Amino acid sequence: MFEGWDEKVSAFFYHGHCAHGNGRIRQSKDIFFSFRMVLSWLRKLRNVAALFMVTITLLVAWPVYAASDVSRAHDRPLRLAIVNTYGQILSNIYYGESLKKIRAAIAPRPLEIRIYGPDTFLDAARNDQFDMSIASYGLTSIMLRQTGGARVLTAVNKRFPDPYAGNGAAIIVRSDRQDINTIEDLPNKSLAVMSITAFAGWQVPMAELTALGIDVKRAFRDIRVTGEPMTQILDLVHSGEADVGFVVNCLLEDAQALGKYKVDDFKVIGDRGAFSGSSCKHSTRLYPNWSFSIKPQMSPDESKAVVMALLSIPASEDISVNWTLTPDGTGADAVFQQLNLPYAEAYGLRDLLLEYSGVAFGVLVAVLVLIVNIVVLTVAVRIRTKQTEKALAAKMQSDLDAWRAALKLRTMEKLSAVGTLSSMAAHELKQPLTVVNNYAGSLRRRLMRSEVPRDVLIEALTEIEESGLKAAEVIDLVRGYATNKERTFVRTDLAMTARHVLERNRKYGHLIHPDFRLGTYVQADTIELELVLTNLLKNAVAAVADVELPRVEFKVWRDETYAYASIADNGKPLTDEQFAQIGQIGRTTKKNGMGMGLAIVKSLLEAHSGALRIERLEPCGICCTVRLPLDLSEDEAQNQ
Repeated sequence: MFEGWDEKVSAFFYHGHCAHGNGRIRQSKDIFFSFRMVLSWLRKLRNVAALFMVTITLLVAWPVYAASDVSRAHDRPLRLAIVNTYGQILSNIYYGESLKKIRAAIAPRPLEIRIYGPDTFLDAARNDQFDMSIASYGLTSIMLRQTGGARVLTAVNKRFPDPYAGNGAAIIVRSDRQDINTIEDLPNKSLAVMSITAFAGWQVPMAELTALGIDVKRAFRDIRVTGEPMTQILDLVHSGEADVGFVVNCLLEDAQALGKYKVDDFKVIGDRGAFSGSSCKHSTRLYPNWSFSIKPQMSPDESKAVVMALLSIPASEDISVNWTLTPDGTGADAVFQQLNLPYAEAYGLRDLLLEYSGVAFGVLVAVLVLIVNIVVLTVAVRIRTKQTEKALAAKMQSDLDAWRAALKLRTMEKLSAVGTLSSMAAHELKQPLTVVNNYAGSLRRRLMRSEVPRDVLIEALTEIEESGLKAAEVIDLVRGYATNKERTFVRTDLAMTARHVLERNRKYGHLIHPDFRLGTYVQADTIELELVLTNLLKNAVAAVADVELPRVEFKVWRDETYAYASIADNGKPLTDEQFAQIGQIGRTTKKNGMGMGLAIVKSLLEAHSGALRIERLEPCGICCTVRLPLDLSEDEAQNQ
């Protein structure tokens, strides 16, 4: 069942040509001295002379051709190789933003995307068919050892923020299989894999089995190789055509997001749970995520521009990747060594001699080929050495530039935070201080007239006290930001927070129509959440100030994943220009506003992994919707 495994694996890593001829030159004095043999050898010597002249011609012409080829290289498109194992839809989601950044960085030079599978990627690298690549950590390690280049960046995203722990495997079976519950139950089962050259889809899980003492060469009854995309493995396991499947971590979760399968349709054998930031089920250790690499033929300027562009991609809330500086390749080496797999190209002098040895003129051709090989390799090594030195220098410069850019960014963020804090303090302290001033002035006037009933005095003092407490909360919040104090996130009902905000703004009660769904729990800093809702509510009230029949709808609801709060008004219609300016710092439609309110709201929501969506309603009005991740911790505990 596992027959030929060594040969298949070796065929992937070794691409030298071998001639295994068993023919022998039979020598006989009678034949050797025959006239026919003499003529035969003369014809062969003539062929050798012709071959020698052709070789000399190629050696003379090659430097000229190579020089012209270098000049033409800048006119051709820059070629990016992507190893597509997940399918085109997922690849576009993962790398869409990265492709936009690369195109912008190299403009006006065009970008050509070349898609490969694991089995064809290394052949393309040896033939210099691409200039940059996005491939798995292990496959990139092999490519760099065989063809040169530099691993520059590693992909990270929300699910895998740790660059050292982003790529592993999930060993899956159908959820209703009662006979397969542990890794020890896998032997003598049928297996589906995408390729025996895939790193996470083959080598990583096989290394795990080897570490447990399982003979991986004889473990499975049969192995079915599906090819790309890897989602075919899900089809085979789900239909029962295969008992077990090797897939990369998060493929189940991505398939569910695309509506193809549910995660619960499958069972992950040896599930390790959450590990180093991973939110996906997996059965193996996690290795660095996919790598972005640059081949030696890339110019230093283009390499620097592309790397800086990729590093500028901000972190996203979805599964699309951003990039960070890359870890080393020792993790892949450990896997290769555990499986006793070679990872260096084996084409050498012995293979060359065997390939060009002949029964008629072996010695002469071998010598000629040896001479040509020495000349060509010497020139190639010099060129490759210079290119590698340039690539290493470019990488060092890129690393330095990236560090400087990161330092500058942190400085700018610090300055921006100071400005935001100042504006927030001024913005949020204005209301309680206004209340205090109004009530204090009213009390002073009425005391001068001796017209202050006890109940009025108590009410005024209560309002002053509450406003003072509100101002103190804002001051404590700002002081916490200034001292980098950690936020206190607690399980909070968004609907109850909205009610509290409505209570504090009851003077607008005749305008506001609430619709709150209780049980919309989120993890949040309560004070910050109140600031967000208060700011949006006051903006809506201000928008309907000059409307004949003012109305503000305040709703809170949830779905399976998120909690929402929306505040919609029927304010005057806005022009396209006015709508475009909403949320821009320094731009406001309020008479005495600073244009900081929505900027503060967005900043606070980002700290809560939330988002703000602003929509223009028809025929008039604005709707602001807050989205926060739903806290299902207690719900899940009750269900269990």
